[in-house]
Amino acid sequence: MKKQLNKLAKSSALVIIALAAFCTTGYAQNNDLAAGDAPTNTTLPKENAGAGIVMPEFPGGDVGLSKYLAENVKFPENAKKDSLSKKVFVQFVINQEGDVENVKVVRGVDKAFDKEAIRVVESMPKWEPAKQFGKPVKFTHTIAVAFK
Repeated sequence: MKKQLNKLAKSSALVIIALAAFCTTGYAQNNDLAAGDAPTNTTLPKENAGAGIVMPEFPGGDVGLSKYLAENVKFPENAKKDSLSKKVFVQFVINQEGDVENVKVVRGVDKAFDKEAIRVVESMPKWEPAKQFGKPVKFTHTIAVAFK
C-alpha cells in the first residue's frame, strides 16, 4: 500500500511540474512585445489584463471629484427628517471620449437617494479616459456618493 501511495505522489508531482512548465511557456509566448511596442489590438490575454493601463481621471483628480460631489449632491427633500448619513455605491463606464455612460446603483439606500446619486454621476463633466498602451479605452468605475 505504501509503495502505491509513493508512486501516486511521484506521478502527481510530475504532472504538476509539467503543467507549471506548460503554463510558464504559454505566458512567455504571449509576452513577446518589445518595450514601447503597442499590441495590434486592445484585447489582451487574461494574464496580461491591466498591463499598460493608465487609470481614468476626473478633472482635478480625486480632490476635484470630492469637491464636485460635495457641491452637487443634494439631500433628497422627502428624506430630510432622516438625519443619518448615507452612501450609495454607483457603477458607471467612462468611454474612450471621457463621457460617463451606463450608470447604475450597485448598493443603494432607497429610491430617493439612489435617484439623486444617479443624477449627480450622469451630470459629471468629461473625465480623462483610461488608456491602455497609449490608446483610450472604456473603463468601469465605482464610486460612493455620500449624503450627509
